[in-house]
Amino acid sequence: MTITDSFFTKWHKECAVLCVLLLPLAACKEQKPAPKPSAKANFVIANPQDVELLIDLTGRITPMRVSEVRPQVNGYLYKRLFEEGTDVTKDQQLYQVDPRPYQAALDNAQGKLNSDLATLRTQTLKLKRYGPLKNMDAVSRQDYDDTLAAQEATKATIESDRASVRQAQLDLEYTGINATISGRISRSIQTQGALMATNQANPVAIITQLDPMFVDIIQPTVEQLRLRSRLANGKLETLRGAAHVPVDLILEDNTRYPLQANLLFTEVVTNQETGSVIQRAIVRNPDKLLLSGMYVRTVMHEGMEKAFLIPQEAVMRGLDEKPYLYIINKDNVVERRDIETQRMQETFWVTTKGVNAGDKILVSNPTSYRPGQKVQPEEGRTPVGVVPQ
Repeated sequence: MTITDSFFTKWHKECAVLCVLLLPLAACKEQKPAPKPSAKANFVIANPQDVELLIDLTGRITPMRVSEVRPQVNGYLYKRLFEEGTDVTKDQQLYQVDPRPYQAALDNAQGKLNSDLATLRTQTLKLKRYGPLKNMDAVSRQDYDDTLAAQEATKATIESDRASVRQAQLDLEYTGINATISGRISRSIQTQGALMATNQANPVAIITQLDPMFVDIIQPTVEQLRLRSRLANGKLETLRGAAHVPVDLILEDNTRYPLQANLLFTEVVTNQETGSVIQRAIVRNPDKLLLSGMYVRTVMHEGMEKAFLIPQEAVMRGLDEKPYLYIINKDNVVERRDIETQRMQETFWVTTKGVNAGDKILVSNPTSYRPGQKVQPEEGRTPVGVVPQ
């Protein structure tokens, strides 16, 4: 084999190897990557409807009447006539103070009154006799006038005696300390044998009326202004046929109180420290479940308004804390939509701005999507605007 033949043989082998290496590259250029399938996205349809306006606020139970039991006379506590922690009725006797000193004072006042009445009778008879004798000059004019003046003085003394008798009778009655209202009485602060005084600092017991009870509700003034604005603009309708604004009570253990309260009035003075006003409601408490000072969560039924109920999981917030959600447009592309939320109602955000009827709201883990992303929409659960029963 010549040198030239050897060179061409080697060159042919290298060309063959190079062709083998370039063939896959050529094949790769001819193949196109398969399109990435669109992500599935669950959505709900926004439907406006009449939504009952429920305002969630904090309230505190306040008794309608509270009576501090205090002695009205001084003396030793002779007897306690009630069982602590039970219900008492108005005018029921609770305590008995030692009545003997006051009975003696009444007897003394009555005796003085009887003595002065006897003196008056004597003076009256004497004047009857002096009348004819005065006309005959058998009795001096001075004696007659002195007897007449003495009679008038005795009459005045008798009036004072009668007032003393009435006061002594009152003091004797006050030795029996009675309930001024019906309600549940507390423990007794003083025991038998203790000295009672009319000017003592502490009451001997406290009676609290437990049925019905007041509910003092704290409402921010900004919420009240917003409510009045919606009423004035016709966006809110009061509940038809409701004589009062109904209020639901949620107890501290998250159970709903079985009876509904009714709103009575709103204070006209604002608390400058908290920027809120007090609204007072009244509620029946036949089972004595509500106690004075108890905190409750109140849900006020203010009226009806046109709004959307957005599922809680669909609403997101940016760095500026402003709420927004994702809408799937007609081209099945995700769009961001800024909204304004008013309040939470069960598991929904109530909104009247930022959502249009018929919008497809993305609800399935919306944080995993991004605006501009192509999705495959699948209708999910209840349409927005309908509260599940």
